Amino acid sequence: MNSFINNIEYYLPENIIDCHELDKTKPHWHVSNSLPKTGVRYLHHSAKDETTMQLAHKAASKVLSGLSDEELPDTLIVCTQTPDQLLPHVSACLQHELGLPSSTKCFDVSLGCSGYCYGLSIAYGYLAAGISERVLFVTVDNYSKTIAPENKTSFLIFSDGAAATIIDKPETAPSFLFGTDGSRSESIRCLNSGISVVTGKDPDAPIAKPDMQMDGFKVFQFTVKTIPAEIRKLADQAGTGMDGIDLFVFHQASNKVLESLTDKLDIPEEKMIIDLYEVGNTTSSTIPITLKRAEASGKLKRGDTIMLFGFGIGLSWSGAVIKY
Repeated sequence: MNSFINNIEYYLPENIIDCHELDKTKPHWHVSNSLPKTGVRYLHHSAKDETTMQLAHKAASKVLSGLSDEELPDTLIVCTQTPDQLLPHVSACLQHELGLPSSTKCFDVSLGCSGYCYGLSIAYGYLAAGISERVLFVTVDNYSKTIAPENKTSFLIFSDGAAATIIDKPETAPSFLFGTDGSRSESIRCLNSGISVVTGKDPDAPIAKPDMQMDGFKVFQFTVKTIPAEIRKLADQAGTGMDGIDLFVFHQASNKVLESLTDKLDIPEEKMIIDLYEVGNTTSSTIPITLKRAEASGKLKRGDTIMLFGFGIGLSWSGAVIKY
């Protein structure tokens, strides 16, 4: 029987920041008080000259390793909001670096924390329509290059990283759910990015560095007030109900967010995964990285019915119930 998610590999940069050590250099941050809320002890930051494309390539190379020419994907989707340049698309550059044939269908998706389930749904649509035989879906972001050193809210949560997922057409169709509240879009945004850096500006004016800004309180309120009902809606839509889900794998936003969702939804602790301590919040890659780590630890098994749910930038959300 074909599994929808055939395999996942991921890459985290080798440059690791121990948040406990930040108490020495940034005592005004009181990091020890923040750690129980964030759940993040170790952050992964890309090297000064490490690009988004390189992060993506390292994850994708791992998942393609050992595949024969007949087993290679015929479609490549890249989800990122930190491309190295506005154009060309990251997937085109990655296709070349991976040595995939020119017949490979390649395109990018610009989404953050909700990006994984959106990408899964696109991949499923291509597979179900017979457009694709196998899809390589890469999620990647290089957020550390957009976060100011004194931006405590974002610095203590976000890690750089990439995940690569091989997707095949499953025998049982997944159930998907999506939503967006663009009225709250300014709750998470990156200033001085895209062509806004020159729009309406003097041609000789200096270009400011990208500057990621997040209103943590507004994002938290959105998550705990909007997302629980959407999660229940997805469980009902899938025909499983909440009790029929073996494992819940949500976007790893923070300890506080995940614990709040667990309480509001009455999810048994053994069915909820919280895995931020060693990894951090890698935006669109949190769900696949968590899946891979849960499988490696034995917590996730083939045949399990699982719910994936992402939420954040947009503000948007997306979920899927699948047989793993």
